[in-house]
Amino acid sequence: MSDVFVTPPPTISTESVLDFLYNHYGFSASIEKLSSDRDLNFKVSSKEKTYVMKIANSSEDFKVLEMQNNALRFIASQDEKIEVPLPIESNQKKDITIIEDPSGKYHARLLTYIEGDFLKDVEPDNQMLFSVGQFLGRIDQILTGFNHRSAARTFIWDAAQVNVLSRQINQSEDDRLLIEFFIKTYKENVFYHIDELSKGIIHNDGNDHNVIIGSNGKIKGIIDFGDMVFSLQALEPAVCMAYIAMNNRKSFELIASLLKGYCSAKTLSDKDLCSVVYLMCLRMCVTINMSVYRKKLFPNNDYISISEDSARNFLNNMTNDSIHKWSGDLCEYVKS
Repeated sequence: MSDVFVTPPPTISTESVLDFLYNHYGFSASIEKLSSDRDLNFKVSSKEKTYVMKIANSSEDFKVLEMQNNALRFIASQDEKIEVPLPIESNQKKDITIIEDPSGKYHARLLTYIEGDFLKDVEPDNQMLFSVGQFLGRIDQILTGFNHRSAARTFIWDAAQVNVLSRQINQSEDDRLLIEFFIKTYKENVFYHIDELSKGIIHNDGNDHNVIIGSNGKIKGIIDFGDMVFSLQALEPAVCMAYIAMNNRKSFELIASLLKGYCSAKTLSDKDLCSVVYLMCLRMCVTINMSVYRKKLFPNNDYISISEDSARNFLNNMTNDSIHKWSGDLCEYVKS
């Protein structure tokens, strides 16, 4: 497993952060700690503006941070209606800067802050989720013009890298049979014709904690590009569908609407469409596996296990259902 998932998040003091902001960006501010999976994030409020400061895990690859910044700028340059957090240059004209105190040395970035509500805090309906899917499809359509060599990486949160999940399945022994069931189903229906599926650089974390809704109720922006990867195109809607499905009892029409919205902006082949539900379930398997393992390492970080129980409940119910039928029904809905 990548060190970034076993290395503790940064523990920079508040005083060091405030000094850093003044010395490198030239303003005083108040800061508020934000939830994070593996980094240390703050909401930064100055007299004029609000920002997000992201202090990367000490094991994070600098080139991955560089890729994120480049992608953010590229998306903004292609569509001004899509709000993404944009890097702010320091007084030294750097958008990735070193911050250090007695706890260690880390890479830090200051980004613009996107006002709005998270998708998780809004009651979803078919129309809204069609818009979410369309929004994600638009981002992926833009990203077809973007390239960075760090996107092609071995990464556990890329659910299509099923062999990575298989290698660490012992981290969640109690869920072994459940996860093995969905790995087997994925291999039988998707993995063995993976070369025929569309691929590209994707955001890979369009969950309901990352999609921002504006005051007018419309999709406004998206945050957290830390899981960007070159992978199966169908994984993009599958990730968002996973979080919608596990948190809503009557989920089929919701996720079908999301997928249809995605396909209205970014074309998926028939084989791509058929793979989506299997990737959705694999994403939930990764969620369970990573939660069980990492909450042992970091028991005080509740954010790590926020989706574990919901994912397990959905997958247990899905074992009694026909995934093949779900796949067929989703394809039919999208084409209707």
